[in-house]
Amino acid sequence: MRRFGLALVATLAATSASAETYRLIHAIGNTEREVARDLSKDECRVRKQELIEVAEALGIHNERLGIGSITCLPESLLSD
Repeated sequence: MRRFGLALVATLAATSASAETYRLIHAIGNTEREVARDLSKDECRVRKQELIEVAEALGIHNERLGIGSITCLPESLLSD
């Protein structure tokens, strides 16, 4: 019975860790804008790369010069 309980706890922990969702945030100066929420980690990475390309083309993001910040943050770190 004890092994079953440990296996169940381990399974639930793995499921909740993989179910983590992310928000895509674009910050310029002191202004933050939520671009998307409830994304998987991979989906957030893809959307982040797309947003970086668009923002660089618009001149509102340049990592090398420190203009703007685009990041994926876990929902668990944020509160509405």
